[in-house]
Amino acid sequence: MSVLHFDKHTNSFLLGVAGNLYQLCENRAKLLVKCGEVPDPGEKGEPVKKGEKAPRAEGPAYITGVATCGGCVAVISNNKVVETFDGDFQRVASTVAIKRPTSVQVTDKNVVISDKAGDAYSYNTDLTDRKYLLGHVSVVMDMVLSPDLQFLVTCDRDEKIRISHFPNCYNIHSYLLGHQEYVLKVLLLSPNLLVSVGGDQKVILWDLGTRKPLQTLNSPQDDYITVSYTEPYLLACNTRHVTVYKLTDNTLAQTSQLVTDHDIVDIATSDAHVALLTREPKLELYQFSGGVLSGKIEVEGEIDLSQCKDSALPEKKKVVRTAGFAEYFERKRKRIEEENLKEESKQAHLKG
Repeated sequence: MSVLHFDKHTNSFLLGVAGNLYQLCENRAKLLVKCGEVPDPGEKGEPVKKGEKAPRAEGPAYITGVATCGGCVAVISNNKVVETFDGDFQRVASTVAIKRPTSVQVTDKNVVISDKAGDAYSYNTDLTDRKYLLGHVSVVMDMVLSPDLQFLVTCDRDEKIRISHFPNCYNIHSYLLGHQEYVLKVLLLSPNLLVSVGGDQKVILWDLGTRKPLQTLNSPQDDYITVSYTEPYLLACNTRHVTVYKLTDNTLAQTSQLVTDHDIVDIATSDAHVALLTREPKLELYQFSGGVLSGKIEVEGEIDLSQCKDSALPEKKKVVRTAGFAEYFERKRKRIEEENLKEESKQAHLKG
């Protein structure tokens, strides 16, 4: 429930701790705004269908996600409040989601959230006109929009990565099946390369053109908890390890590794710096050059980390992989491959 995000628009790190949103610029941190405030009930909200209750905020505010696009900032909190801010971090709008949000993406026109019910919704930036996008049968853990806004990639508690046409997400483009546990995070490295992090101690690099894995990184320590990317470097985090990989010709090769004194909560990366949030709690800032973290920088300014905590990783499914299950999974894989081939044939026919 404490998150780090690098905002390219302001060239600064945004840090959410409890309900406080901080900005780390150079080496100085400052409080920007309090988040998770319940919208005024007198404000115009989403129309409620007959027999349904309007969504209500629940509990204290803990920021669980931050996304930025140009001068628009979107923040989600564990009490179900969704907010948008302008480039000066003045609140534009706020609303209450139907279920607790799990991830957020923002464009210059839309705010997209996923939730613990496995659904995803789209709002305009003033958080009216909510539209249902898609549903999974389990919790959506993370999502990412393609740079051309043609596709929405979502991952869930049940091993699946789904690629849907956006905004018509009922139209499923394909699935990526390679993980054997929950998929915690998805991250686009380029329009055609996707990285996924699973609870099976794997990071998989995917070719979105062929929808097949190019490379699998296996953790020698424990589960990966997150990844961050600044071209051409991917940073993958275990509990106390930050491993840096360089992407060259669609292949990741390790360049360095940092071992921390305290468990890592989250990480964010710019071209020149890496920010680490740990459970001590402590905010650490490093210089980053040539794929190496070095020269720890002292962070100044007033910042309250006393309520810093991370979200617990999902429990792994205690599933006995029987022969019958293996046969089912193989049939499922073949069916999805056939659907992908049909889609490729359809697209080739349209182009022809």
